[in-house]
Amino acid sequence: MADVRSHADSDSVGDENAGATAPRFERRSRVRRAVDRDRGQRSRVRPAADRDRGQLLLVGALALAVLFVALALLLNTAIYTGNLATRDAGVDAAPAVEYVSDSRAAGVEAIRSVNYRNNTDHAELNAAFRATVARWDGLASHHRAVAGDLAAVEVANVTNGTRIGQDDASREFTSAGGDANWTVAADAELSGVRSMRFSVEESALAAGPSDAFHVNVTSDGATRSLYVYENGGDAEIRVVDDGTELSSRSFDPGADGTVAIDVSNGSVDGTPYAELETVIDVDDDTEIEYVNGDMAGGTYTMVLDEDAANGAALSTPGSGEPYATPAIYAATFEVTYRTSDLDYEAGIEVRPE
Repeated sequence: MADVRSHADSDSVGDENAGATAPRFERRSRVRRAVDRDRGQRSRVRPAADRDRGQLLLVGALALAVLFVALALLLNTAIYTGNLATRDAGVDAAPAVEYVSDSRAAGVEAIRSVNYRNNTDHAELNAAFRATVARWDGLASHHRAVAGDLAAVEVANVTNGTRIGQDDASREFTSAGGDANWTVAADAELSGVRSMRFSVEESALAAGPSDAFHVNVTSDGATRSLYVYENGGDAEIRVVDDGTELSSRSFDPGADGTVAIDVSNGSVDGTPYAELETVIDVDDDTEIEYVNGDMAGGTYTMVLDEDAANGAALSTPGSGEPYATPAIYAATFEVTYRTSDLDYEAGIEVRPE
């Protein structure tokens, strides 16, 4: 009987254990099925989202492509239009530009001509200058009219001045009274110096810098100087700016024994010497003086924009001495040029170097 109970108890325990274990397996299977359902739903959702993102990328790429093409077309159109406008403007404006250049050149020659031929007074100079320009304008306008263009130039303004010079090549650079150190010109309103040129005899130069002839040009308190002296058979030309040497160069005087110093266009005997131009780079309140004028000889000329010559140290043309005479310093032209496609008007300055 004991064994029977024991087996019975054992069987009942086994039945209880079996009944307790079965539900646990059932709950796990339900969890797995739920997880599987979630995975299935995610697998069904992902392809749709991927397709949406792909479509957005495609649309964005197409939009960028269209934008780049549009920008390229706009850029090409702008370049083409600019080139076309440049070509058209250049062709249309060419006759006007040429006429302006011709007018300026004619004005420069007219100023030079009347300054040497009609220098009694400024009134005579102005009358002669305006008449010369009017004659040129008549001829040039007729020539342009043949092509159907209307061209005209008028003298708008004339700047009167003074020309100072020496024509006797055998004379030293002293004053009319023989002073070696002297003031050539000075005035508080003197603000322009042009056409300063020297033709210097090498044989008359000092043999070294200590006693060398030099020109001092003082403007607004600053002094620029041009020194000329003999150096081993050559002419040494030195430019000094307020005590600081800018340049010093030697030049062979050549067979005629002279050197031509063109301060205005910066050259010696045609050789460029740019530092020379700084000597006459002036503002207001300008003074020009010669120092050691007995250590150089030859000819010279200059034109000032004021009646600033030192009359006490200068004589008259033809006297053999250094002289001062009325001159035209510069002028302003009003230029008009009209064609069927162009209406051009401009004011231009006419001033010889």
